[in-house]
Order: sequence, then C-alpha cells, then structure tokens
Amino acid sequence: MPQHHALPVRPALDAPLTLAQSEAHVELDDPASAVFTDLRIASSVVVPIDEALEDARRLMQHAGVRMAFVLDGGGVTGLVTAADLQGERALQASTRRGVPHGELSVADVMTPVSHWTAIDLGHLARARVGDIVATFRATVQRYLIVVEGGAGGPAVIRGVFSANRVERALGRTIEEELRTNSFSALAAALAGS
Repeated sequence: MPQHHALPVRPALDAPLTLAQSEAHVELDDPASAVFTDLRIASSVVVPIDEALEDARRLMQHAGVRMAFVLDGGGVTGLVTAADLQGERALQASTRRGVPHGELSVADVMTPVSHWTAIDLGHLARARVGDIVATFRATVQRYLIVVEGGAGGPAVIRGVFSANRVERALGRTIEEELRTNSFSALAAALAGS
C-alpha cells in the first residue's frame, strides 16, 4: 500500500496577495491548447431541445456560459448561444412561426449538428492560436467544435473553441469579419421580409 505524506506548507503569508488571472494572455504562435476548452476537464452545459428560451437563458446565465449543447433523447443534436436565445434568431423564429417569443423552444433557434463547423481532434496536435483565429475568420463562426472519432464509429465532442475566449486571451478582437457577416445576414433577412 502506498505511503502518503503531507505536503510542505508555507509559513504565514503577507497580505495583500494577487489572484491568478483566469484567462492567461496568449500570442498567435502559442499552442492552440491554451485557448481550448477540453470537455474531459471542463464540464459543459446542456439543455433539452424542448426547453423554453427564457429557461435556457436563465440556466446558461446561472452557469456563467454563453453556449450550451442541446440534447434530444440521449444525444447532442445541436448547440444554442445566448445570442440565439435573445437575438435575431429568436426574432426570426417568432415571426416565421407567428408565435410570441415566450412560446419558442430551444429547437426553434439552435444550430443543428449538421450545420456545425467541426475540427477533428487530430488536427490540433501542432495547431497554434493563429490557426484557430484563421479558422474563425474562414468559417465566420463564433464556436468551433472539436470532435474525436467518427468515420465508421461514433463521433465524440471533445471540446470547443470560443471566439470570445480567444479574443480575451489575445487582448484584441478577431471577429470584425464575424460581426460584419451577421449584420449583412440581418440586413438581407429584413430586406426579404
């Protein structure tokens, strides 16, 4: 049986102390893993597909997240963001269905798995933060889902890259192109109605 020993402790500390930063600063040449949320380590928030938008928003706010995976039965069928719950997607769904916002469910505004931008885990071994930034710009997405497996076997969601997290870590915006595209999509939707 292994022997366990108490770790050495420090004598009394002098105040004030400084808290470690939760989001370390990164550079474009740093490993992509520095801004990767690995779901083997961090937990994810999930909401049922039939959850009311306000209930999903409250759950996500309480958990301190801006994105949740959507469950239908036993598996993940989509993702939903705080912007989806309160923004143009909810407005468009309400108009399309002819129902008030309060009658919409997560199913009305989620991004289904078939529309995700996914990266195979194997591509991350040598990836840098700059590669993730380039992928965000090329795909015009706010979340990049990382999967493992597939091709004959079940695909497993291993993690997520968030544009917000990458921006905080870099200390600068990467999403001007993403905002421009979203505004263009909104203008086109309004022009079509």
